[in-house]
Amino acid sequence: MGRLKDYLSFVAWQSGLSYIALWAVTFWSLDWGPFVFSRTGACHVDNAKVMFYWVCDPASPLAIVAAVADTALTVTVWAPVYVAAATVQPDAIAIAVPIVAAHVIGLPMAILVMTRLMLRFFAGLRRAAGHLAGRSAVVSASVIDADVDASSAPPAPRHSPPRVAARKDFGLRGTQQH
Repeated sequence: MGRLKDYLSFVAWQSGLSYIALWAVTFWSLDWGPFVFSRTGACHVDNAKVMFYWVCDPASPLAIVAAVADTALTVTVWAPVYVAAATVQPDAIAIAVPIVAAHVIGLPMAILVMTRLMLRFFAGLRRAAGHLAGRSAVVSASVIDADVDASSAPPAPRHSPPRVAARKDFGLRGTQQH
């Protein structure tokens, strides 16, 4: 059961991070895409009437980046167009179902990932603040102790956990039950 939980946790983190990366690529391609792709002579905007995609020369190294940007645009920005087309053309369902599944699974997982990351961040801040507060308490205590004679104050007692004798048997094996 623990292994299944580990696998599901891994899948949840990967799908959440992938969904966040998908939107990051989308915003990058909308913001910097025209600057990056139009500067080279190898890329141009496709002549589509409803949507735009980047088309690059296959020999250009930007062809891979353009394909990633086009995929991100398809799954995010142009998703309503593909879902609307699937209501009219049954062939478009093959594209619309993965797009809808990416959002139905990816959005909750991205929210979960961001919540977990913020929780870890604020827990780290709390630990750091506690660590700094502990150091400042030690420093202020040492300054106060320097004024007081060290021999007059008794040392603070240290508490250690009780010692438990080692067992020769594990559990109830080899013992008689009463």
